[in-house]
Amino acid sequence: PHEGQLGDEPVLMELRVQGGGHADPLGGIAGVQGAVEQIADAVCREFFDGRTVPVALLGIQSCGIPLSRRIARLIREKCGYDAPVGTLDINMYRDDIGTRRVLPPIRETLIPFDINDRVVILTDDVLHTGRTIRAALDAITDYGRPAMIRLAILVDRGMREFPIRADYVGMECQTPADERLCTEWSEYNGTDGVYAVPRTLLK
Repeated sequence: PHEGQLGDEPVLMELRVQGGGHADPLGGIAGVQGAVEQIADAVCREFFDGRTVPVALLGIQSCGIPLSRRIARLIREKCGYDAPVGTLDINMYRDDIGTRRVLPPIRETLIPFDINDRVVILTDDVLHTGRTIRAALDAITDYGRPAMIRLAILVDRGMREFPIRADYVGMECQTPADERLCTEWSEYNGTDGVYAVPRTLLK
């Protein structure tokens, strides 16, 4: 596995890992699919309700990528607009890059569209401290000047360290600081899921 305020009443889940050293499943296939559909509906309302705005999606490596592709597919089905999709690696923009003993792996950044004057919807699976998104914003502006940047997140767990919020959220969760929220995607893992995992299990 890898590490929600749509509509008028976001779903808030009080989540706890149950004993025995196991990951506690917070959402399965239906929950993830429903959250993605809510995000796509919100994007359609904002940009395709009686008008068409040039929109593209940019998935943060690696778990923002399946989210961006699914949102794009739903936009095409619901609104008839074929939004281009790209991928963004943010590891060289991390604020701890100069203090790490080992450099993080560098993955592909692929942006097959002109960012300038376009609405770019940045996607990731979990929003926590906000540091990943801060790095992503720095990375995007190296490629151009979007007309607007929106942030779509599958799960918002709070505990922000940077003043960053998501525009579209599939789930809102509260978990203890000693747990990590991990996601699974059928594109990578064969199934969809969101899990709270004790950090001790990830060492």
